[in-house]
Amino acid sequence: MAVMVALSIVTILSVATPAFAGPPKVEISLVVWGGTGCSYSDSSAALPPPYDVLTVLFGNMIATTDKGLPDTRKFCQFSFSLTYPKGWSFTLGTVTGRGFRDVAAGSTGFYETQFYFSGQQGTPTITRTLPGPQKGNFEFTDVFFTEVYSKCNDVPNLNIKHVVRVEGAKALVGLDSSDSKFELLFAFKWKKC
Repeated sequence: MAVMVALSIVTILSVATPAFAGPPKVEISLVVWGGTGCSYSDSSAALPPPYDVLTVLFGNMIATTDKGLPDTRKFCQFSFSLTYPKGWSFTLGTVTGRGFRDVAAGSTGFYETQFYFSGQQGTPTITRTLPGPQKGNFEFTDVFFTEVYSKCNDVPNLNIKHVVRVEGAKALVGLDSSDSKFELLFAFKWKKC
């Protein structure tokens, strides 16, 4: 179990078809990390051309009942300051989560992803429940049904919070992989405005 936890990875892939091709250049100018599942030393973010998929890597995003109450919930809230040309707006679409769970009868695992733009209303949220007994890999696709775009000609911070938690006598939610990082991949939906 300890080896699996040490080598766990969670991948959330957001797949969306943009209304228009994205802007010619987008840069991450600042990332702020906080939470029990991420830190500056074990987390990173990249948004390579064509600026439609944001990749975020974390360490320590595994929820388990094996180590006591503090490890039953892990979270990371991260905020991105983006630089891109005026005349554009963006949002996030669907999210596919692939992972590993070992949840005994009477126990439950959960993962949740939400985002919002600084200074704007609306927090689209996806929650997935993994009731026991279940053991093995999983893959689910979920849609952010509330579509919130950034304001036109504004460059707000994109704030994302991800939570993994477990309840009951025996449960673990993480990912089965040889990699040692928790990974999120978000596809941007860009539109001209």
